[in-house]
Amino acid sequence: MPIWLFYAAAVAAAYLLLSLLAGRGLGNSLGAVSCNFLLGYGSLALLNWLTPALGFAVPVNAVTLLAGGWLGLPGTALAAALQLIS
Repeated sequence: MPIWLFYAAAVAAAYLLLSLLAGRGLGNSLGAVSCNFLLGYGSLALLNWLTPALGFAVPVNAVTLLAGGWLGLPGTALAAALQLIS
């Protein structure tokens, strides 16, 4: 089993728990978690798929997966911006 799957599950569980503790209902919490993860990981995969056209790649590691999964699209944009700067 790939390590990124464990990171994704841990971040999803933590985010779901925090959402539930903040007073959101279970449906709203699950919706927010799934939407952020789908947008974050999907945009990271799309960014790496478009590597030949863009001229740079964002490495898929624990930090970029957590940023993309927790923050969604802004997390992936942050990872891409940090990759461009360095």
